[in-house]
Amino acid sequence: ATTTFEFCAREASQIFGGLSYSRGGQGAKVERLYRDVRAYAIPGGSEEIMLDLSIRQSLRVHKALGMKLRGSVPWAWFESK
Repeated sequence: ATTTFEFCAREASQIFGGLSYSRGGQGAKVERLYRDVRAYAIPGGSEEIMLDLSIRQSLRVHKALGMKLRGSVPWAWFESK
């Protein structure tokens, strides 16, 4: 969710250009969102840590369900017994 929010804030900043850096006027909301986006992401951990955690949890769940890994691409990793 924070990755999508960061993307949207960055794109809005591109659209507004220099106005997105001003704290008043038309770009005020974009500036605030762009500034706050990192604050929302930090409490959960860095993107790399969260990605690693989600992969580990997914592997644990699939192992508990009796599924095994296969293939070398993520969408082909899991198959039922």
